[in-house]
Amino acid sequence: MGTMTSRVLGLVREMVLTAYFPRSITDAWTVAFRLPNVFRRILGEGALSVSFIPVFVEAHHDSPERAKNVMYGVYTLLLLILTVLTCLGIIYIEPLINIMLDENYGNIPGKLELTYRMARIMFGFVFLVSTYAFFMGILNALGSFAIAAMAPTLFNISMIVSTLIPSEKFPSPGDGLAWGVLVGGALQLFLLIPVLRSKDYFPNICWNISTLIKNPDVQKVFRNMLPGLFGLGLLQITTLVNQRFASELGEGAITYIYLADRLLELPLSLISVSLGVALLPMLSGLWSRGEKRQMAETMFYYVRLNLYLVLAAALGLFMLSRPIVEVLFQRGKFTAHDVELTVGVVCVWSLIMIPSSLVRVLAPAYYAVKNTWLPAVVSLICLVVHLMAAPWLMDNYGLTGLNISSLLSSSLNMILLLFFYRKLIYKISLVDMAKKILLFIFPLFGMAFVLYFYDPVEAWALGIFPSLIFLVKLIVLVSFIVMGLFTFVTISWLMGLDESKATIDRVLGKLRRYLEKRSRN
Repeated sequence: MGTMTSRVLGLVREMVLTAYFPRSITDAWTVAFRLPNVFRRILGEGALSVSFIPVFVEAHHDSPERAKNVMYGVYTLLLLILTVLTCLGIIYIEPLINIMLDENYGNIPGKLELTYRMARIMFGFVFLVSTYAFFMGILNALGSFAIAAMAPTLFNISMIVSTLIPSEKFPSPGDGLAWGVLVGGALQLFLLIPVLRSKDYFPNICWNISTLIKNPDVQKVFRNMLPGLFGLGLLQITTLVNQRFASELGEGAITYIYLADRLLELPLSLISVSLGVALLPMLSGLWSRGEKRQMAETMFYYVRLNLYLVLAAALGLFMLSRPIVEVLFQRGKFTAHDVELTVGVVCVWSLIMIPSSLVRVLAPAYYAVKNTWLPAVVSLICLVVHLMAAPWLMDNYGLTGLNISSLLSSSLNMILLLFFYRKLIYKISLVDMAKKILLFIFPLFGMAFVLYFYDPVEAWALGIFPSLIFLVKLIVLVSFIVMGLFTFVTISWLMGLDESKATIDRVLGKLRRYLEKRSRN
């Protein structure tokens, strides 16, 4: 529930941001926010969490004292790293930003200077959000999830409020957005401190550096981080490369890609990320018991389940891209021209969703067998391909060419992970899997048939209520999303697809647990 609330507020944040500020400022904010976000994903929510939580859980099962020792040690070193990193980032923000951007970006007077200013203010977010991620890891390991999941809503609320404050209240346009990021990061961090104190697991600083460095649990955490840092670093480099390419393409291109990415992340976070999280411990257990065939069957069942859901989401996003962008963003300073360009990006990104989602489900299979190097090498190969293909495609197709290059590299990543899975882990019949996946065509066709009538129905409704444009578009869009999903699920259920039954059981199970929890309260 917390994750869904945060994602919805995130969309509201982007709606307000694009409505109140011109593309020059939204481009500058996106670039300035990208840098601390990269470090957050590498240090906070990525390699550190994945390496710390298993060691902390193991230590906690042994004794609370051992768990607290590893917690104190990692926290102390993390604070040291984050303090140095944040100070260096603030001091050297201009050369860092210049690496991320093409020289054409600075053609608009004042835009580059505004980006420097916002980035310098926001870089402190690295310290706040990485510390928050560490605190969240402790709470999750202790079995406490709700507060940590709800905390990002405070960040989004802070951003919404800061966007609504008139620009005249700040020395420079966009300052409010930058300070909103910093305040939001502090709020979500401080929310977790009372919870940690109540559980007697608020980390203290270990002043004896020699002792903490010699702690074998602390050594294990940082040793396990190295492969993850490499792999996540490559992924974030790809993100930065895309931003640099986009900065060549003129005003607004960075914003359009950012918005498409936000629309993509909503279904991915609810489907592929949640499946990947559930898959890792399951596959690890099967591999440790030597049940390779059962592991492969489980793996490819999750691949089919992921595809079943993501194909429906991708089809809906592709066919309804224009009304979705219009309803969410077309107001204020976000013009019809902005809508046109964003829709073009969203259409390609809806296709990128398919291989990206499969990568997020395939990667845990490698982590389960303790092979962290191969996904990293594959990411490196795909980055090189992207670097070679993107300039040529951009020269010929502009912004669409950059997105096509991203689609090609994501698809290559998926194909290579699938190929090496059969070579290195277990050889399973792709023909059998393809036969089951081809059955998805029938519910997808039914869904597409329903969505095809969106445009004539919208035109008819606007003809009846010409003064209620937004309300009509919103009602028609929501109606078609519901009808499309209903058609997809109904045809799947009539066909007896296992993936349909699993999805329905999963949704009903979560709803039942939520209602039981509400009734107890």
